[in-house]
Amino acid sequence: MAEFDPTKLEKILIGRGSQSPAVELAKENGVWKVKNLWNVKADSVKVENLIQGLRSAQGELRGSGKKLFADFGIQDADAFSIKLFGAGGTSLLDLRLGTKQAGENVYFIRKATSENVYLVEMNMAELLGIYDALNEATPASLFWTDLRLFNWNPEKVTKIAVYLLKGEEKTMITGLERKTDPQDPLKSSWKFLRKDKSSSPNPDKIMKFIATMNNIRVQKVVDPGGKTYGLEKPVWQLAVTENGKETFLNAGPKDEKEGLVYVKRSGNPTVFELNVSFFENLNVDDTHFAKNIPPVMEPKKNPSQNINAGLPEERGQAA
Repeated sequence: MAEFDPTKLEKILIGRGSQSPAVELAKENGVWKVKNLWNVKADSVKVENLIQGLRSAQGELRGSGKKLFADFGIQDADAFSIKLFGAGGTSLLDLRLGTKQAGENVYFIRKATSENVYLVEMNMAELLGIYDALNEATPASLFWTDLRLFNWNPEKVTKIAVYLLKGEEKTMITGLERKTDPQDPLKSSWKFLRKDKSSSPNPDKIMKFIATMNNIRVQKVVDPGGKTYGLEKPVWQLAVTENGKETFLNAGPKDEKEGLVYVKRSGNPTVFELNVSFFENLNVDDTHFAKNIPPVMEPKKNPSQNINAGLPEERGQAA
């Protein structure tokens, strides 16, 4: 159904008739971006799944002729369109996906320049991020967005710090650094950065925090030109060093009414909405990484002491 060279693919347009603007995905320097969502980074896994899904699609001819298009919901005015382009806008593929189905995960597809309609068994709705009825749905740009804030390699992270910001003041509430053993370069251990912390942090808790950072997802992308996010004067900052490069995540004040925080990464113009509960998972101090101290155990009492307690002292023995 879809023969094209994926190495030549530069742009993907996903739309539906003339009902809504098409989702535009474009490759820039090897990275897929959602062009119509302020050029935010796209989810490369979802893009790759779509490409591989299209290339593997097998079709069974079910009809031919424009008079049959309405039966399949595949006329241009109503069908979903999937258009692939190479360099210079060269068309690599142009498909129409009908809004009617022959069963679960069974769809009708035709090439834009052909009147032949094919039945394809593949979860096209999932590939395109469509979760409503096909005859009511439109493609959503947010589906294609990479909603991750971070993708750290735990073994490459060497420093983590959290700061509270107020004007020019910067107060560290968390400071951790991985130190290499001078006697054995293959060994390393985590230390607190603050001098008043003489104990060592729990390395398992640090690894769990790195996993938490990687698992957090934002809920929305907003216009980076907005002025109501509080990011001109952020009140909080997370700093992480990986492979010698330090990355900052700045946050504005909490919006208690909406239950969100606006955040922005250094070197990236994208502004995200982050749920407050997820933000609190990042807003930790040094006590979050302290080693667990077992409770002090009271010494066991000698049973004989309890038995003899309160008895008069023996004064003598029989001659």
